Amino acid sequence: MASSSSKQVISSSSATLQIKSKTMSVPIESLEVQIESPVDFPSLNRNEMLLESLISAQELFPYFYMLNGPTYVELVKDFWVRAEVYDEEASMNEEIQAVINDPSLKGKTRGEMGLEAFKETEIRSAVMGVPITITEEIIAKACRNEASDTSTYSYHFVYFVTENHI
Repeated sequence: MASSSSKQVISSSSATLQIKSKTMSVPIESLEVQIESPVDFPSLNRNEMLLESLISAQELFPYFYMLNGPTYVELVKDFWVRAEVYDEEASMNEEIQAVINDPSLKGKTRGEMGLEAFKETEIRSAVMGVPITITEEIIAKACRNEASDTSTYSYHFVYFVTENHI
């Protein structure tokens, strides 16, 4: 898991921008973005690979439609070199840091400390100063589905976060 980094916050009348430092030492130019190729269902059908009914039964067509969209490679790279995981451990560390900074907060709730309640694991970053957060719910919405405890999104999201040690 990436450690929490210092952030510089710039406020304006309409938005708050974050200048977030990199959380990994990999040079941005060495990163390669794997762009998914769209699935050609007519070609698969001609070759007797009848997958449409399976994909329809799993309600995954919105995901395949999403794959046809554009990929902004430099923005993807910029996101990932600044990404960090905010999970239960990071939430507890945030509370500990708040108490270290102000000992009078000891024994208080997150709300009383001025911290937001921990809801779920998030991937946090900033692109061009704009804070970005990815959660299982956001992934499910992008695929035009609902997130649930038993969803494949939950499994893949948790696997991705834990195996890649963001």
